[in-house]
This record gives sequence, C-alpha cells and structure tokens, in this order.
Amino acid sequence: MSHSQDIEELIADSMTGLMIRAEKLNESDQLAISEEFREWLSEGVRLEDVLKLVTVKKQS
Repeated sequence: MSHSQDIEELIADSMTGLMIRAEKLNESDQLAISEEFREWLSEGVRLEDVLKLVTVKKQS
C-alpha cells in the first residue's frame, strides 16, 4: 500500500469513528463537526493536518 493510500485510509477510518461517536452529541455539535468535514473535503487535506497516534500495548 502506498503512503497516500495509508493516509486516505487513516482519514476514512477516523471520520467514520468520529461520526459514529458524534451521534451521542447534541444537534448543534453534530452540525459543527459536519461543517468541519465539508471544509476538509472541499479544500483538500494536507499531510501536516493529519495526526497519527501510535498505540503502545503494555505487556503483562
């Protein structure tokens, strides 16, 4: 998988998870999040706008 495909997959997964969690928010907060996504989609995404967190598991 190429670097750009990794980034696209990360963005898609993050957006999906956020929208699922947003269902628990009030309507005005849901609208604000939706507006941010619309801006990102229309303006494009720069690599520096993407934050990737690495999860480290403790070994028992």
